[in-house]
Amino acid sequence: MDRKEFLKKSILSLGLSPFLFSANSSSSLFADEEEESIVLPSKVKSVIFIEMMGGMSHVDTLDPKPNSAFGKVSSSISGLSVLEPFSLTAKQLHSIGIVRSTWSEEGDHGFAQMLLSTGYRMTEAMGFPDIPHFGAVIAYAKKSKLKSSYFPSYVSIGGRGGKNGNSGFLGIDYSGYHIGNVDEPIQHLNPSYGKFADDRILRRKDLVSFMNEEFAKTYPTSESKHWKNMLVAAEEFRNSKNIDSFRISLEDEKTKARYGTTWQGKAMLLAKRLAAQEVPFIHISIGGWDTHTGNKAQITKIMKETDMGIAALLEDLNHTGLIKQTLFVLTSEFGRTPDVGSRDGRDHHPKVWSTLLGGGPFDKGYVLGETDETGSKPVKPNEALHVRDLVATIYKAAGVDPDASLTNSFGRPFLLTTKKAKVYEGLF
Repeated sequence: MDRKEFLKKSILSLGLSPFLFSANSSSSLFADEEEESIVLPSKVKSVIFIEMMGGMSHVDTLDPKPNSAFGKVSSSISGLSVLEPFSLTAKQLHSIGIVRSTWSEEGDHGFAQMLLSTGYRMTEAMGFPDIPHFGAVIAYAKKSKLKSSYFPSYVSIGGRGGKNGNSGFLGIDYSGYHIGNVDEPIQHLNPSYGKFADDRILRRKDLVSFMNEEFAKTYPTSESKHWKNMLVAAEEFRNSKNIDSFRISLEDEKTKARYGTTWQGKAMLLAKRLAAQEVPFIHISIGGWDTHTGNKAQITKIMKETDMGIAALLEDLNHTGLIKQTLFVLTSEFGRTPDVGSRDGRDHHPKVWSTLLGGGPFDKGYVLGETDETGSKPVKPNEALHVRDLVATIYKAAGVDPDASLTNSFGRPFLLTTKKAKVYEGLF
């Protein structure tokens, strides 16, 4: 062991930062050493992550039980039934698979969403206030080594709760480009039609650049550099040859009809277009699942607006072959209690719930795990998939080493997954 290696290991063993002078890598004691790559070989280009925010009732959607509120429907996986809210999606399940044994210890929304977003429990993440969403890590792994003009590498559609779209210490290049209006997702990148001529836009750009440069001379801060980079990124995005991938209006009427006219259906259509453009992480958040009361009516409403879009998305991913380079994930922060009270409601239940998972290197048409007669807990502990294991498994499938680490903004080494996390190899 040479002196540098000895000193480095000694500092890390004491819990001290190797960035002794500042968090800036240029003043690091080991600045001449490049950070190890977090990339694994993978054909996966994109991840479509559908988050049913609020806690989706598994016994009313994907895991039929005698106490389910809906009737069973057969799926395209032999011998597998799901519930009526997923009746259209059921016909496409042969192209992916289902995990009926997802679980965690977190019954609080905030704690559970932190775990699902990062693979870390809230108590484990206390020392990392700048922890990124795992989607930002995937975006970083796919795009950080590419020298090209800016185009979003993480797109978030729908709700913005918790860590959704948060890139933490990875910086603004990998933060979520949020879309609130799926009909006009890029409405702020161009002026209204005919309002400004090109020469006027050019003059405005020159004026803004001049003002920013003069300001930066007086206040040479990192924030000034960020604003400059954001201005450049916006201009590159506006002029990108791939920007039409955000315009679902360009799809033919027959395709749009298959996805449906709801925002959820349009979000699924947009996700397909972005996956075709190889955007690394596409995050769709669908809320309303916190069904403490009116459980059956609320699920009926949500899935009437969503089922058609999910089914069309899976059909197109499979038909076009995009499923080979796209991961599909649909899950929630926890399930709901099997018992329904007098108010027709189900409470938080993190002991078990269902996840749809497929694409890329995963098997097709598999079923992992099963629950007991009421849907209260997994039957086989060796087939139970903790959320941290789910995140680690998604990492590996997407081409990210779950055992790798990055250096955060405080100069501390950050493991992408906790040491407890295990990749579930049986799904590959």
